[in-house]
Amino acid sequence: MTESPSRIVVGYDGSSGADAALTWAAQEAANGSDAPAELRVVLVGTAMDPVLSGYRHVMDRAVEDWRAGLSERLAALGRADATVEVRHGTVVPELLAAAEKASLLVVGSAGHGLATGTWTGSVSQHLARHAACPVVVVRPRHSTVVDRIVVGVDDSPASAKALRFACERARRTGEEVSAVHGYFSALAHVLTFDGAESEVADRRRAAAEQLVKDLCRECAAEFPDVEIEPEAIPVRAGQVLVDASRAASLVVVGSRGRDAFSEMLLGSVSQHVLGHAQCPVAIVR
Repeated sequence: MTESPSRIVVGYDGSSGADAALTWAAQEAANGSDAPAELRVVLVGTAMDPVLSGYRHVMDRAVEDWRAGLSERLAALGRADATVEVRHGTVVPELLAAAEKASLLVVGSAGHGLATGTWTGSVSQHLARHAACPVVVVRPRHSTVVDRIVVGVDDSPASAKALRFACERARRTGEEVSAVHGYFSALAHVLTFDGAESEVADRRRAAAEQLVKDLCRECAAEFPDVEIEPEAIPVRAGQVLVDASRAASLVVVGSRGRDAFSEMLLGSVSQHVLGHAQCPVAIVR
């Protein structure tokens, strides 16, 4: 088995979402390794600002309350050795700085949302766009009994990295990997006059199936002990992955695929999955 990530950073704000992220990160740190990864929990309070001095006092008290409760929580997770760090500033820049040398950054899908400097659902979007390491956004799982990692694939470099990330994790956890390529074209619904599928649609389907098979074959050579299942489905990629997330422990996507014309740093598929998946989501750059 490969070693688990050397350092996992968790953003924490005392919310139920942050607690779910902490639990996931503690489990991930121990996966497949005799020596658990370093776990660092980061709490972010407000920056110093005379105008907001009253608010800062309230926020600092909340941060101390979160910190006080962490010791017991970390002990219950078997990670009393975790580092707890309090930083002051705006959440996204501070977490990005804390995760500069991390192997993984883990956050909840939403938190308290207490004005600037604290958590909102958009925090995960910003982190996924800019973090130097993979980001895992821990969303509630629809099913807790499945052992399957779903990874979205296309012909982009980010997709290849996402598939490799999924296989590396599967090798540690013993899960299977479903490499899913969602494709959609209006041509797939065009029929000829005799009711047969058009030749163009047939070629599109064959190309999609070949693409995902080739990607899986390459990864299978590197990860022979991981079961990788190729799937090509004629539905928009974002919807395919959200549907697949109902029976997955994790969905992995690249930060930007071939159709990411609407976002410079985070593709539209990744955004859709982050907002709607029914299990944790990993964004790989």
